[in-house]
Amino acid sequence: MPKAFFRAALIAGAALSTTLGGAVFAQETQPEAAQPQPVQPGVTQTQADPNQVVARINDQDITRQQVLDSATGLPEQVRAEIDQVFPLLVKRYVGLQLLADKGRAENLAEDPEVKKLVTEAENEAIRQIFVSRYLEQQITDAAVKSRYDQKLKENPPPEEVRAAHILVATEEEAKATIDQVAGGADFAALAKEKSTDKGSGANGGDLGWFAKNVMVKEFADAAFAMQPGEVSKAPVKSQFGFHIIKLEERRTQPAPTLESQREQIRAELAEQLVQALVTSLRKDAKVEVLGPDGKPLPEE
Repeated sequence: MPKAFFRAALIAGAALSTTLGGAVFAQETQPEAAQPQPVQPGVTQTQADPNQVVARINDQDITRQQVLDSATGLPEQVRAEIDQVFPLLVKRYVGLQLLADKGRAENLAEDPEVKKLVTEAENEAIRQIFVSRYLEQQITDAAVKSRYDQKLKENPPPEEVRAAHILVATEEEAKATIDQVAGGADFAALAKEKSTDKGSGANGGDLGWFAKNVMVKEFADAAFAMQPGEVSKAPVKSQFGFHIIKLEERRTQPAPTLESQREQIRAELAEQLVQALVTSLRKDAKVEVLGPDGKPLPEE
């Protein structure tokens, strides 16, 4: 029996996935003015004891946690309203369990196809639990902090400057503008009047904060060689024309916080640790990979 059909048979045993989704949708589309509905009998709250018996099948107790675990593969829309749809989940679980019991009564537990599926599921569960526990031991707060410090050391926050500029078409016009600024003319006013960069010109030439690598080389080299308050003494030529630069401020870009990087670092450590573990395990195992012709392939 194909896997897809097998899974479909289990789900169809309860035939409630659509009903569950419809129940949630009906709640979400109630008018805003509708009054809250009283909790129906059998609807449990999220604080309920997970070991609470919520049903019995042929004298076999079914706990709340078993029902909740059975819902993990359902749509998020359903799981988000777990308390409201809990009675339907119980009904669904009973249907699934009755199907399983019927198959077991027909000795399907010994069926080769069932055993194959059980083995695959067991392997997946063992892998997940093993890796989860291994990473939990390895990825400590200290390990995350150490990796964070290492990343900051290897990638220190770059220096940034805030600058304004006036962009003109010719070197002669640029030199004349520099003379005007040196003579006391207002830089921002000249930028609004003369700059061909209309975007920054409207703001008095202000370009905001930027790192060196985001500007064309000629402009960046000149700007980062200046001090706050300084105006370039000669035109700076780039592919866009001639710039007159005024450096406003300098700073080191704020470093990202440990908290903002924590999950990314944990993911990086997890990937590295698992790869290293697999590499180590391969060294201690006899692994032979065969090609389409059945001949061994060389190890990578």
